[in-house]
Amino acid sequence: MKSALKSVLKRGALVTMTTALAVTGLAATAGTANAAPGGPGGSTNIRGVDPGDTDLMIERLCSQEADDDGRVHGSLNVETGQFRTYDEVYAEAERLGHSPTAPWEYFSGYCTYPQASTWSIKGETVRTSRWIGNQGTTGDKETIVRNYTTKTSAKKSVGAKISLSFAKGLFGGGAESSFSYEWGWEKSSSFELRSEKSIPACAQIATTWTPYQRVVRVNPVFNVTSYSWHKGGDPNDSDSWENTTTWRGRDASWQKIYSHGYYIDGVSDKLLPDGSPDGREDKIQENLDPSKCAK
Repeated sequence: MKSALKSVLKRGALVTMTTALAVTGLAATAGTANAAPGGPGGSTNIRGVDPGDTDLMIERLCSQEADDDGRVHGSLNVETGQFRTYDEVYAEAERLGHSPTAPWEYFSGYCTYPQASTWSIKGETVRTSRWIGNQGTTGDKETIVRNYTTKTSAKKSVGAKISLSFAKGLFGGGAESSFSYEWGWEKSSSFELRSEKSIPACAQIATTWTPYQRVVRVNPVFNVTSYSWHKGGDPNDSDSWENTTTWRGRDASWQKIYSHGYYIDGVSDKLLPDGSPDGREDKIQENLDPSKCAK
């Protein structure tokens, strides 16, 4: 049953758009089927066009383990918007003795992660030295040692927490990375600095570092290689299934889809051309309790 189901999910005989609209009942959305592919990597946004939580659907679809061909598989109830992963589809097919029919539709393809946007921010200010106090009546100078190491993070807008290994592959120069600039995901950097700092009487000082950071946002894109729905007859007969290579049988602009509200942000401290951390250092000062200072 599992191999038969996968054959339904992976078939890709091209049908005309008119036939697809007639079979799947998409006449109400025919006007949106000509949408220009203006999204990341030439993809088309399905958010607000198709039923259900499409952000979570793309997240769950692309989070599956790919098959030997690098593809992932799923199914959508085009009336309710319910999504099923391949394992969930298989479990239901086992129960029924065949792949669930209309309003369930099936698709296979692979996920890519093109950059959608990037911008710079100031990171969280952190203290980089210990506090050093002066309890005397006149100013003093002390050698301050400051330490800092660059930081990175990644998060999804929806779904499960992103794994460190996946984030490193996506943002750190791995197979999925397409970022040409150097930043902290590709290599970490740190500094240890020593210098004299003035300390006023009855005060303490420390140093802080505010890192300059870059955010890179990717919208995962699902590249459709096959899309199928049951057109009538015995669901175990391959001839009872209509097949196409675009999302829901729409025109060629729907071969790549994404959902605008699902994105992955990678955040990293920026690096200077010499590879050192980019940011701003400040000296902070606090007055001591006068009762503990010299009179």
